[in-house]
Amino acid sequence: MIATSNTMTAKIFAALAVAGLVVSSVAAFAPTAGAQTTTTTTTTTSASVTFSRDLTIGSTGADVTALQNWLISKGHAIAAGATGYFGAQTQAALAAYQAANGISPAAGYFGPITRAKVNAGGSTSGGTGTGTGTGSTGGDLSGGEANLSDFDFIAEDSSGDEGEEGVEIATAEFDVEDADARVERVELTFDAASSTLDQKPWQYFDTIYVWADGDEIADIDASDRDEWDETTDDVYVISISGLDYDVSEGDMASLTFSADIAGSIDESDQDQSFDVYVDDEGIRAVDGDGIQQYIGDDEDEIDFDFGAQDNGDLQVKSSSEDPDSTILVADENDESEDYTAFVFDIENDGDADALITDITLRTATTSATLTNMVRTATLVVDGDEYDGDINFSTGAIEFEDIDLEIAGDDEVAFELMVSLKEDASTGTVTFSVANADVDAEGVDSGDDTTVTGSATGSAHTVALTGIAVEAVSTSETVVTPGDSSANTYATYTIKFDVTALSDDAYIASTTDATAAGFEGVTYTVYQDGAATTTFAGSAVLSSTADTSSGFFVVDEGDTETFTLTVTLNPTAAGTYEVDLSTISFNDEVAYSGETVFTIDTNDDDFKTNPTYIAN
Repeated sequence: MIATSNTMTAKIFAALAVAGLVVSSVAAFAPTAGAQTTTTTTTTTSASVTFSRDLTIGSTGADVTALQNWLISKGHAIAAGATGYFGAQTQAALAAYQAANGISPAAGYFGPITRAKVNAGGSTSGGTGTGTGTGSTGGDLSGGEANLSDFDFIAEDSSGDEGEEGVEIATAEFDVEDADARVERVELTFDAASSTLDQKPWQYFDTIYVWADGDEIADIDASDRDEWDETTDDVYVISISGLDYDVSEGDMASLTFSADIAGSIDESDQDQSFDVYVDDEGIRAVDGDGIQQYIGDDEDEIDFDFGAQDNGDLQVKSSSEDPDSTILVADENDESEDYTAFVFDIENDGDADALITDITLRTATTSATLTNMVRTATLVVDGDEYDGDINFSTGAIEFEDIDLEIAGDDEVAFELMVSLKEDASTGTVTFSVANADVDAEGVDSGDDTTVTGSATGSAHTVALTGIAVEAVSTSETVVTPGDSSANTYATYTIKFDVTALSDDAYIASTTDATAAGFEGVTYTVYQDGAATTTFAGSAVLSSTADTSSGFFVVDEGDTETFTLTVTLNPTAAGTYEVDLSTISFNDEVAYSGETVFTIDTNDDDFKTNPTYIAN
């Protein structure tokens, strides 16, 4: 009789489950024994049943029957069938389901975590992220019935370019009061603005993502027509489930929606835009009592439109790593070592990756001089080397088919290295690059990339002997004589070190502001920002180096300190400064055949501070 009674009870429970009825506790139908009995029942799912209580060993009721039928439909066998009694077989089947779907611990207890999963249809999609300051995934929900309020739909990026990835569309925020809530599903509605253009959103979006607190918690293939439901004429809804986003009582839920834009939008359809919103019940959550809660606002919408595919946006820029003016020392009997002669940057201000195919560097050096000066030219980028072809007739160095990618929002440094020919011609050389010298295209589109900007390197001196020059210090002192009839004057000093590189360096002890003849150093005086030669004053060059016949001698490999002292006694009041311009040297005591080392005019280390002198 017991077996017969249990079988009849199970059938009654199964019928109630199919009818969609939920019985929290039906003591009159509870079996009298703890063991499950073997019987045959009709297997159905819990599609019309919402589970609202915890179930474990010993539980009975229509919801137990519904759970058993649901487990059986999912392939988790219960030998006794759907009896309405939660026994060891049901516990084992439930534990198997939990283990297969990442629910921990997989103990066969039907608590809030498993209940929410089953109520949502048993979906295992979604991420493991947390909401902004409040949410999390997994875990138990506290409290009873929750209240969702104060919905706000906030626009993020207003447009996305064809092929652009990770474009943030909008953020949905709302408050969770009275109890915890687990957000399970969100429905986004897309309403096309133009009826004359393609209105189907799956033609514009590849993937739509849901983010919480910086983590992706769900995504959906938005290019799949089957994922969209048409609610009215040309208004489409996409439903993203399996979010499992927990929000604590009293906190705010925040969900950000981003998308990958399709890479093949017809050019004419790029003028389309969509009104995007969450319908009044477009967000579904479950609270601590297992009650479904909904929120949204179909009047709170944002506008999203499209642009042509981004091909990158390159800008050529000067680099802080570009070397100061220096001596490039040639060898009389062999090709020289490689020198870094020019460094510049190219920045990609666009979102899309760009591919540089060709770069041409130029120099103002005459072709005849360049022919007898430079032996090889190499462009170094991120450790990769590209050999250049020197066009001696135009003074250009051409780097072709380099196929160098610069990612969106990235910046890359380009280093030009040159070697000098044996017994190279002497002179100065300056390298430059302009936007017209850079050929680039979008990596994905293959269309031309816009390039702007330019960069010019420092002027370098090619010589058979060389010096290295390094600034030490500058100072300026204004002197006001006690005699009121005397003019105020100022003294300016520029101190620098000179190192002889490949031979002894002979530097004349003379100075000149007009660079007439072989002077050890020349300098420039500025009055109120403009160079001037109409001033009264004097200049003296001193050094720690030994002297020989009016020359300071810097022995090969040694470093000596030089000090230029300029005294200005101008007749006109004004703001004055002194800049070191050149240093001339020879490899012997001679006033001819000298090599001139030119200080970069942009190098402030060789400039005194502007100082006011009253007359």
